[in-house]
Amino acid sequence: MPAYNEAENIGRVLDDVLSLRLSADIAVVNDGSEDATEAIAKSRGVKVITLPFNLGYGAALQTGFKYAAVRGYEYVVQFDSDGQHDVADLVKIISSLENGEADLIIGSRFVEGGSFKAGVFKRIVIKLMSALIKIITGAVITDPTSGFKGYQKQIYVYYSKYNNFPDDYPDADILVKMLKMGYKAKELPISVRQREHGKSMHSGLKPVVYLIQMLLSILIITIRNEKPKSKGEQE
Repeated sequence: MPAYNEAENIGRVLDDVLSLRLSADIAVVNDGSEDATEAIAKSRGVKVITLPFNLGYGAALQTGFKYAAVRGYEYVVQFDSDGQHDVADLVKIISSLENGEADLIIGSRFVEGGSFKAGVFKRIVIKLMSALIKIITGAVITDPTSGFKGYQKQIYVYYSKYNNFPDDYPDADILVKMLKMGYKAKELPISVRQREHGKSMHSGLKPVVYLIQMLLSILIITIRNEKPKSKGEQE
């Protein structure tokens, strides 16, 4: 769970996750928060990894991958700490990973059964991104920017290594690169709620800028000369 200045949300989110009594370890990557995020997370008895200062979403995510790689977990689930994701959806994401249904499980707000009402512009850009991904990889992905994902070991270990993790817009880069390498992705419907407290990293005009940057990131991936290793070569 990457977290930055989520003191108003993270306690409730952790309480909800802990109430599920999952057979899984919980780790919060505190990305240099300036509020009580670290203290509140520690009070719940979960593992808290605190970065020395705010390094950004991508660095927090890779820190979680590195921690998981050292511990040798079979899979990792990436879950937001702002209270917008429904913890009940963790059960089906984990079950899908355990059953080996795919290498990458994506919690989608847009497949049938998902619940999220996006603005017109956001939907247009996401549809463009999905169309590009289909052209590049042949896969139909309805929610390429989802922050709720499950990773099998071979994927998260790959991205835990130096120089393998994308510095910018990891959601798009990871998805496209893994599909090009031959890994299988599967989407499952998730419920998304409105943030109740705090300020989102996508507030104001940031969602517009973010989505455009993600779209450009996918375009850049398609024209890079680098040819990723296939799944067989990687393993």
